[in-house]
Amino acid sequence: MEVLFKKILTILNTPFEIELFNASLVSLKDRSNKLRYNNFAYSLRELSRHFLYFLSPEEKIKRCIWYKPENENKITRSQRIKYAVQGGFSDEILENLGFDIKHLEKVIKRMKEEIDLLSKYTHINPEVFNTDNEKVDELSLKVLTTFANFVEIIIEYRERLKDFLDKKIEEHMIYSIVSNSFENIDSLAPHYSLEFGEISKYNISEINDKQIIVDVFGYINVILEYGSRQERHDGDGLDVEQGFPFETKVIYEIEETFPSENYEVLDFDVDTSKWYENDDIE
Repeated sequence: MEVLFKKILTILNTPFEIELFNASLVSLKDRSNKLRYNNFAYSLRELSRHFLYFLSPEEKIKRCIWYKPENENKITRSQRIKYAVQGGFSDEILENLGFDIKHLEKVIKRMKEEIDLLSKYTHINPEVFNTDNEKVDELSLKVLTTFANFVEIIIEYRERLKDFLDKKIEEHMIYSIVSNSFENIDSLAPHYSLEFGEISKYNISEINDKQIIVDVFGYINVILEYGSRQERHDGDGLDVEQGFPFETKVIYEIEETFPSENYEVLDFDVDTSKWYENDDIE
């Protein structure tokens, strides 16, 4: 069970969630408390609620194109799970992109069942009131396993969607590099020309209600050009070839197609520190 404790601690999102989980374990270990199992089960159910709410803010859900008011305009559990997994993507958009929507629907149903199971464990009845220690261990393991399953399903499927979308943007990532200027390099020379750029890594870091945010890391090779036009004409100019690592973010709007033509490339953070450490160029 200790392994499961540590595993859950690594996937919680906030200090409050960690504190609540630790407090639930303290309650569970208090063998003088006849309600220790019930308190533990209730705390884990509440933890699942906080975990889900953190991943699915109400204001963002209401801005999603798929959102429709239900249950007196209150956000339903299904809507929270849907947002936690797919953000602002509608089922129709994902299906048109080739994502397996039928399987996604089954996953969301399974997550609801896991939460329902947690709720079932909180009921106080003679079978679980003041039960013996061996039985408490058995039941507590079921509660922990149910909570861990719920969390892992969300994380696993959200990452599966990111990986699916990642495969559709490589060409666009390359285009976004060669079509941009680099402010850090502008300060190194009066002019420069881009020889080539390459992406070493990119990944979707966030899917929210309106946007897909992609972290991009790579390397650019440039020719730094020194000297006035006349000096360069007379052969007195200087060209220096230099390479620099960079990172940036590309933000796509969620639309019918992906990658969308409606996107923004944030300022490139080009690491030029080694240029200033180079004693060969004065």
